[in-house]
Order: sequence, then structure tokens, then C-alpha cells
Amino acid sequence: MDRLQQLTDYFNRAASDNRLKPVHISLFMALCHAWITSNFQRPYHISRRRLMSASRIRSKATYHKVIRELQFFGYLKYQPSYHPVKGSAIELSIYQHQVFN
Repeated sequence: MDRLQQLTDYFNRAASDNRLKPVHISLFMALCHAWITSNFQRPYHISRRRLMSASRIRSKATYHKVIRELQFFGYLKYQPSYHPVKGSAIELSIYQHQVFN
């Protein structure tokens, strides 16, 4: 399956998930964009500051809450980094085929 189809399936999965709120979708889109710009690396490293800016999230607490929820809902694997330069590792669960209610 090509990456475009994988992303389409991933977006459709998110669009049909009633648990996701606008803030989840916003961060979700920023995470997908970061994956694309990383040339589809698995996993890839992210900057909290850049993701917050791209998703228009202003609060660190909100950012951490939403990323934990996306992980709990099965959209990604998140490995935080406490290194000031090296970003946290993210792996999108794009290869899982789950159906959400």
C-alpha cells in the first residue's frame, strides 16, 4: 500500500472517531505533517514547540494531555525526550486497521 493511501485511511479513521475533538484533530494534522516532512521515517523526532505552533495549542498542559490521549486512542506511540535538543520520538500507528465507534 502506498503512503498516500495509508494517510487517507489514517485520516478516515480519525474522521470517524467521535472521541476526537478539534484540538485532537489539530495536533493530529501537525503530527502527520511532521511525519511527511521527515520523509516518512519510523519513528521520527518532533519538537513540542513546533507542534504547538502548528496546531495552535498555547498551553503545554493541553499539548501533553492531547498527545497522551492520542496515544491512548491508538493513533501513535510517543516516547518523550528530556534532552534539550533531541526531540521526542513519535511513531504514527498508521499501519493499524482499527474501527472506532
